[in-house]
Amino acid sequence: MPRRARTVGAALRIIVALPLVWVLLLSQGSPGASADGGPLPPSQPWAADRPNDNGGKVDLGWSDSPSSDVAAYRLYRSTRSGGPYELISERSTDSAVNYLGYVDTGLTDGLPYYYVITSVDGSGREGPPTPELAATPKAQLFEAAVTVRKSMVISIAEQKLYCLENGRVVYVFLVSTGAGGTPTPIGDFKILYHDEVHPVPKYPGTVCYYWMGFYQDYAIHAWPMVNGVQTNYEGLGYPASHGCVRLDPTKAHIPYYWAPDGTPVSIIPGPFQAPPMPIRGGHVSRGTASSHTDWFFAEGYTGGGFDEYILVFNPEESSTSFDLEMMLPDGSSHASTFTIGPRTRITFHVDDFPGMSDTNVSVSVRARAPVVAERAMYFDYNGNTGGHVSLGVNEPAQDWFFAEGYTGGGFDEYILVLNPNPQDAVLTLDFMKPDGSVYSQDFPAGAGSRITINVDAAPDMGDTDVSVRLRSTLPVVAERAMYFGYPECPGGHVQAGCTDPGILRFFAEGYTSRFFDTYLLVMNPNDYDLPVVVTFCRPDGSTVGQPMMVGPHSRATLKVNLVPDLSNSEFSIRVDTGGPAVVERAMYFSYPR
Repeated sequence: MPRRARTVGAALRIIVALPLVWVLLLSQGSPGASADGGPLPPSQPWAADRPNDNGGKVDLGWSDSPSSDVAAYRLYRSTRSGGPYELISERSTDSAVNYLGYVDTGLTDGLPYYYVITSVDGSGREGPPTPELAATPKAQLFEAAVTVRKSMVISIAEQKLYCLENGRVVYVFLVSTGAGGTPTPIGDFKILYHDEVHPVPKYPGTVCYYWMGFYQDYAIHAWPMVNGVQTNYEGLGYPASHGCVRLDPTKAHIPYYWAPDGTPVSIIPGPFQAPPMPIRGGHVSRGTASSHTDWFFAEGYTGGGFDEYILVFNPEESSTSFDLEMMLPDGSSHASTFTIGPRTRITFHVDDFPGMSDTNVSVSVRARAPVVAERAMYFDYNGNTGGHVSLGVNEPAQDWFFAEGYTGGGFDEYILVLNPNPQDAVLTLDFMKPDGSVYSQDFPAGAGSRITINVDAAPDMGDTDVSVRLRSTLPVVAERAMYFGYPECPGGHVQAGCTDPGILRFFAEGYTSRFFDTYLLVMNPNDYDLPVVVTFCRPDGSTVGQPMMVGPHSRATLKVNLVPDLSNSEFSIRVDTGGPAVVERAMYFSYPR
C-alpha cells in the first residue's frame, strides 16, 4: 500500500509557508519547473462530478509528469478559488492502486470545490501545482427514504466477508486480506465509492475489477487481472494482498452491486459470531399490466419473527410523490409523503416506522402519478419459516371470495380486511365447508382501520377445509394469509380475494412428485350444483381430464397427485365450470437440492 498521506497539520504548514508562491503560479495559468528544481506537475489534470452516484463525490485524474523520478502526486482542495488549499491525499507511484486517479468523498452537493495537484520526487522535493481545477458534486441517483439496512463484516481470522441485511447474513465470501508488512486496517469504515474497472499503473496491464473503496487507498475488489488474463487465485482464503480485500473474481460482482455507497464495513481481527442464518423459502407473484395511482394492502404484521416491506416502483420517465399511510386495528393511522425518481424503486421496512414495531397493520399507497407497489413479508411463525409477496389491490370492493382455506393440524388461516373509508363498515363472512354447510358471522370494521379474523377460531371451523365469502356494507380490501407446518414443508402464503367469479380459469404452473403436492380448490357460491371439468395439459401435448361436481355453497378439493397418470408430472391447468366459481391452486413442497 502507498505511504500514509501527510497529515492535515502538515498540509496547513505548507499552505501558510507558500501562499504567495501558489497564488502566483496559479495566475500564470500553466505549470513550470519550481525554483528548487522540483518535478513538473502531472499532465492533463481534470476534475468532474462523479456520474451515476448518490452525490458527495468528485472524480480527479491526470497523466504522469514529464519529469523523471516522480515518487508521488499530492492533491490539494479548497472551497474557494485561489485557495488556501488543504492536502487531501498523497498518491505514491509505488502503490498497488491507481495513483493516476482519486475519488474525493464526503463532499456537499451543490458546493464548488477547487483542486491543484503537485509532483514529488524521490528526495521529497515538491514541484509547482497544476492550474486550478473545479468541480461541483451532484446526486444523479435518488436515495431511498427508508431501505434495507445493509452492512459488511470482514473477519481477518476467518478470511471471510459477511454481507448482512437487517442483521441477518445473506452472503458469505472467502477473501484474502493484507499479508506481511501490508496488513488490512482494522476498524469501522464504509463503502466510499465504486469503480467497476480500476487500473494499477505501477503494473502495466493490471486491472482490479469491482473495486469498492472503503478507506484511503484500501478497497474490496476482485483478484487482479493482467493483460486480460485472470491471475491465479488459488491462494484465496489466506492473506495475500497489499492491504486490500481480494475476492473470488467469479463472485466479486455480487457484493459490488449489492452494497451501495455508504454501506458500513467492519473489519475485525477475530472470528465473526454470525447471527441466525436467513429465513429460507420462495415466493411468486403475478406481474401487473399497468401502473396505478392507488394500491391497498390488507395483510401486514411486524411482531416477533415478522419483517414486512412495501416496495414502490416508478416505471415512468418523471418523478412523482405518494402518500404512504399505515392503518392500525384501533383506527389510528400514520401517513408520510415521499418523492420517487423516474425508473426508481424505494423499499420501506414497515417495522422501522414509529409505532409500527409490533402490530397488525394495513397499508395504502396513493400516488400523484401511476406507480407499482408490492408487499413482501418474511417470517418465523411458530417455527414455520418462509416468506410471501403480493401485488396490492387497486380498488376496494364489497364482495370478496376465497376458495382456498384449511384449519387442520399445523395450519392457521386468517382473513385480513382493510376498511379505508371514513365510516364504519359491517362485514358478513360466510364459511363454506365441503359438506355444503355454511356458517355466517358478522364483524365490525372501524373507519380507516384493519381487522384480523382467525378462521380457526370460528365455530366448528377448527379442523376443516373451508372457503370464505366476504360481504361488506362498504367497499373494503380483503386478503387471506395461511401459515402452516405442512409435512416437511413449513411456510406460509397470502392471496388477495377474488371479486369476479367466472366460468373459465387457467393456471400455467403445476407439478407433482414425491416432494411436490398440488391441490386445486373450487368454491361454488351458487344455490345449485356446479359441474366442473378440469383439464391437465402436459408438455408433450397430451391431456388428462377430471370431472367434478361441487355442491351449492360448498368447497371441493382435488389433490392432483392422486389423479391417474399425474403422480409425477409437469402440467398446466384449465378449469371450466357450469356457472360462476372461484378457483385457486395451492402447492406445498420440500424442494430437493
